[in-house]
Amino acid sequence: MEKAQFFRYRTGKTILHKLPPALKILLLLTLAISSFYLPTGTAFCAWLFVLLLELLFRFPFRGIIADLQPAFFYMAMLYLASVIQHILQGTGPDSVQLTTVQILTPDSEKLSLAMHLTLSLSVSSIFYRTTSNVQFHEGFSVIERTLTRQKKARYADQLSLTMTFIPRIVKNWQQIDTAWKARGGKNGIRKILTLIPRLFAVSMDDAYQTALAVMNRNQK
Repeated sequence: MEKAQFFRYRTGKTILHKLPPALKILLLLTLAISSFYLPTGTAFCAWLFVLLLELLFRFPFRGIIADLQPAFFYMAMLYLASVIQHILQGTGPDSVQLTTVQILTPDSEKLSLAMHLTLSLSVSSIFYRTTSNVQFHEGFSVIERTLTRQKKARYADQLSLTMTFIPRIVKNWQQIDTAWKARGGKNGIRKILTLIPRLFAVSMDDAYQTALAVMNRNQK
């Protein structure tokens, strides 16, 4: 079975696949940013709608969960910070005695922030999974030429590479992680110490090769 990849593009014939790339980029930026300004209840309902949309588009469930992994990690960090904050409230001159339930109950502000982050990631996911790297470049080229009134788009390459930077890093990590496991490697500190330098080297080489390809294309 193919391993789920973070923000991985999938071919398809959905409405979003058929939208002009420039329009999709503008929608992505607008919706992802506006996600943080919705009331918490509205953000939750919007996230359920986006999740339903992903299922209707037949996105693999493993892929949907993979795209939300940063939100899960951030939620765990926020929850840990909330618990530590409640414990610290019970010490010092202005201490407040809290019950175990109160200590373990996360703050509403942190819950709201986590909900907004989850919605923003889900919105970004649905656009990344319906927009290829070529389409990102095409979209940025159209936007840049429209704004500058020039025929040549000088910054489209850099912008499109920036948009696809994180998925490329994750892809590189999954490749070296698969190779590690194929050689009998196990999870642990040794794995991190061994693979992180390798990830850095592979990613730098990937970026270098991509930069050369961009330079060669621009010189033609």
